[in-house]
Amino acid sequence: MKTIAPMQAERLFTPFLDAVDGTLCLPASATFADIHAQAAAHRLRFPLIVDAAATLREQVAAATHAPASCRFGPYCDNLLGINWRLPSGRLVRIGERVVKTTTGYDWLRFLLHSGRRFGEPVDYVLRLRPDCGFHLEARLDGDITALRDCVRRLMHSGWMHWWDAVDFLAEGAAFSVRVAIHCPPDEAPIFAAQLSCIASETHTRLTLQDNPPPSFDGLPDVVVKTTPDRAIGLACELARDAVRCVALCYNGVVHVHLNVGEDVAERAHTLMQPHLGELHALGGDWHSRWLPATPPTVTESQWIETLEQAIHGS
Repeated sequence: MKTIAPMQAERLFTPFLDAVDGTLCLPASATFADIHAQAAAHRLRFPLIVDAAATLREQVAAATHAPASCRFGPYCDNLLGINWRLPSGRLVRIGERVVKTTTGYDWLRFLLHSGRRFGEPVDYVLRLRPDCGFHLEARLDGDITALRDCVRRLMHSGWMHWWDAVDFLAEGAAFSVRVAIHCPPDEAPIFAAQLSCIASETHTRLTLQDNPPPSFDGLPDVVVKTTPDRAIGLACELARDAVRCVALCYNGVVHVHLNVGEDVAERAHTLMQPHLGELHALGGDWHSRWLPATPPTVTESQWIETLEQAIHGS
């Protein structure tokens, strides 16, 4: 194992939990259980989880957003710092222990979205959120027109910033809307009453669960970034040929889950081919954890070449 120079070691993040600032540093190999074991004792949580069994490294690589990105933003806004291992084996620290320290180019975001070309994350500094001790999950069922209206009302109401997640679920021709709320127990009836009102106005059927097990959808096989107004329609289209689609309505992101037994890489490419023109026109994109990253443009290649020279020379 390569020895870390003393001055370099001083710069690296070491494991910590800051209960005042709500930050936690732990290995990229940590899972939901590892985070919960440290954060829960301080009434803190990390809500951006898509798969309880997968490591943080796997989740960040597979998905840019989680359902709770509706309220808390994408992964890159909730990972404050990283210890990163360069291809040479050298460990470097990027970011800080606080939310924002400087302006300029966002190296952390770049590396998180670069696959393994420039190395891999070793440790993450997570931004935690308060744990109120109560979770409410709502399911709304109805026809597609009613559910679209339901999502529109959820997203355009004054309550929007209090929903942890507003997700449209598509499995074949079966559709529903899932809303997650995290709040103190004595406030839950207020949220339940508002959801009941929206269900009544949109002619959808409401089912509420108090403190259910977390709804982890699993690692998506394909992630599509489109616009919020097109996410539901795209999820419906893709669900005809996929096992399940979850549209993160606020973010305009669709998580696609395919059959494990099939050639997932080939299936992902075939599934997305008809939608490439529209995505490009909208400024959207897609990626799959089963496929290599999209080749860079000529201009991007020049930037990358310069970066690689700097990395290998460091």
